[in-house]
Amino acid sequence: MSNPSLPQKDSPAEQQQRKNELAQAQQTYVYNHNTRLAPLGVAQCVPNGQGFAPILVGSAALVVLELVGNVVAKASKLVAADGSLRTADGAPMDKVTRERIQGVFDDLKQRHRKLTLWLTPLHGEPERAPAPPPRRPPVARLGGAAQQIVTAVECGAVGNAPGTMDRPIEKPGDIIKALLETLRSAAGKLLLDFVGLYGQATSVYDYVLEFQTFRLPEIVSVYQDDTIFAWMRVAGPNPLVLRRVASPGPSFPVTDAQYQSVMGKNDSLASAGDEGRLYLADYKALSQLVPGTAPDQQKYVEAPLALFAVPAAGSPGRLLRPVAIQCAQTPGAASPIFTPSDGVGWEVAKLHVQVADGNYHELISHLGQTHLVIEAFAMATPRQLAPEHPVNVLLTPHFQGTLAINDAAEADLIAPGGPVDNLLAGTIASSTQLAVDSVLSYSVNEQFLPAALARRGVDDPDALPIYPYRDDAILLWGAIHPWVSRYLAVYYTSDADVQGDYELQSWIAELSSPTGCALKDIGEDGAIRTVAYLADLLTHVIFTASAQHAAVNFPQRFIMGFTPALPLAAYAPAPSVTTGLPSSEIYHHLPPLQQALLQLNVMTLLGGVYYSRLGDYDRNIPGSYFTDARVREPLEAFQRALIETETIIGKRNFQRVPYVVLLPSEIPQSINI
Repeated sequence: MSNPSLPQKDSPAEQQQRKNELAQAQQTYVYNHNTRLAPLGVAQCVPNGQGFAPILVGSAALVVLELVGNVVAKASKLVAADGSLRTADGAPMDKVTRERIQGVFDDLKQRHRKLTLWLTPLHGEPERAPAPPPRRPPVARLGGAAQQIVTAVECGAVGNAPGTMDRPIEKPGDIIKALLETLRSAAGKLLLDFVGLYGQATSVYDYVLEFQTFRLPEIVSVYQDDTIFAWMRVAGPNPLVLRRVASPGPSFPVTDAQYQSVMGKNDSLASAGDEGRLYLADYKALSQLVPGTAPDQQKYVEAPLALFAVPAAGSPGRLLRPVAIQCAQTPGAASPIFTPSDGVGWEVAKLHVQVADGNYHELISHLGQTHLVIEAFAMATPRQLAPEHPVNVLLTPHFQGTLAINDAAEADLIAPGGPVDNLLAGTIASSTQLAVDSVLSYSVNEQFLPAALARRGVDDPDALPIYPYRDDAILLWGAIHPWVSRYLAVYYTSDADVQGDYELQSWIAELSSPTGCALKDIGEDGAIRTVAYLADLLTHVIFTASAQHAAVNFPQRFIMGFTPALPLAAYAPAPSVTTGLPSSEIYHHLPPLQQALLQLNVMTLLGGVYYSRLGDYDRNIPGSYFTDARVREPLEAFQRALIETETIIGKRNFQRVPYVVLLPSEIPQSINI
């Protein structure tokens, strides 16, 4: 392969070849503006070669194996010493009930066995709940037979492979879909009821018992603490809502007395606002959600306001602290202001903020502003930049698997009756529309990390000392930007080279075109005029596809997998009184146990699959990805910068609640799950 080149510097024959390549790509990468995600321009289909990598499929299968094994382990508690099925208290079951449950139990064991056989070259592995596998299994661990299987799975093949006992191959996604259908059937509900996984919880321990073979996440023991509630705003799954304010505003009439009940008599709302120590989490965007059902219980979601503050300079610790919550956008008797002194009322109000944060996270911060935004670049890049264009060469590894996972999400995850419809608080139509609107309103230039932090007023570490997402993300931006700048300098010697790059100008035009990607506020007055802006834009693309997605995706497993820590829907409306609520009130608002089990399964799968690693472009491919020798030194400098970043974050984690999702070694290269 020859070195990358700019189109205007190629010979006429080479330019014609590039045009031919682009014409072919435009027939392959075709927009569909008529899906549930309309008017966004998403891929009509996943082109050949853009599907899931075999190793990623194998990694996903290992996680699904854990999920099935966890349910099997729970169901196995109904099996008596003589092999018969009995109730949880040891009483015999009547024949009809026993036969119905036995059918579900046998189905679960069969699915567990199928997955076990996929993932071991050994014939006839004993049926047992598996030990948790390594987070990222290397190819060698899967074995030759399993590699043939996952390769066939990736290609959608149905057939036989060594070690499968001549059973047809199913995709891991199909197995978990069938598992969920089984558990949601009448017989499945009966089984869940018998093993204590159905209906309303009466204690946190009921949710803990859903973790049979999984290690309990650390959040279990601390999620109710107010300090952790505040920490979620700066280091949780969605550390992107908090913004600095001068005051709570007229729609959130927090009094000075309420503020001082938390922050002390020597502080005041006015001084906190003047000193930049007052912060607001506003979930107004959720006002458009229409509450759904799951499947026969009403769900609820509010659009709350939550006020936080940092103690004055000189105070010990200076951790962000929660001050007050209003569960609606409009103040009044029906939407009172809760403070920590309100006991049970405060705990329920916090739960409704967490529900709002979970819905905002999944639909806006995660689906909309990482998956769907990067899909726009993954489509426009091969359509407008020839394969030999240096920007295409740089970005392509950061799009690996994105079209495939987005297509799978549209087909299953956000489909009517799918996990989003079942778990999240809104109807599937209103939830999908919220995700679409978040992309249509996404101002690309304002989302460059330094600008985004400054716009929310959270860029000053003196005012907001503890903000792990900000501090670690800035390090990563600072590692990616020099790499991109030095890479571009190999090919662009001046701004004139950028302005004369007609492929690049067509690329930016398609990204903003309503008939293309429909992205807002991108480019420099509709074009790209400087190398400096191009470096900023490409840094944003790479950062979003790698670090930003990692920050919002992987906490799903170890935080959102435990439903009480961050429920995705409430099952009772926010209280209209601050006092007099019984201690059991919170369990009326938390999801029922069967919904929590579904949330555990989905969050574990989405947050438990790792494939590729930021900066390691040669991983899982033969030879070197970049063939231009001039790129070698900038790339090595980037890789050294990532190692230094890992060291700095590791040291930080000794001095704070550990924040691990932005460790470079934990960040995949692209959005592939």
